[in-house]
Amino acid sequence: MTQNKIYVNLKMDKISFDEIVSCLAKCGRPDLIAELRELEKKIVDEDYDPSKERFRRREKYSDDEGSAESEEVEFEVDDEGFYSLR
Repeated sequence: MTQNKIYVNLKMDKISFDEIVSCLAKCGRPDLIAELRELEKKIVDEDYDPSKERFRRREKYSDDEGSAESEEVEFEVDDEGFYSLR
């Protein structure tokens, strides 16, 4: 049987690591827990703060992109108060 391994460069805090181990334990996967424990020192970074990562994300759209300026549209209002574009 061929065994494939995937190498991932990943850092996380201890709380996240323990949560993953807990989920694996609930799923009955001691084999994966053992492999993860072998990599614990490489994965867990005590100085890592996941909240800082949130601030690094950039907005997908900027205010000067696309047609963010006002434009006129024509519409109709039916008897029940619903709007329809013309």
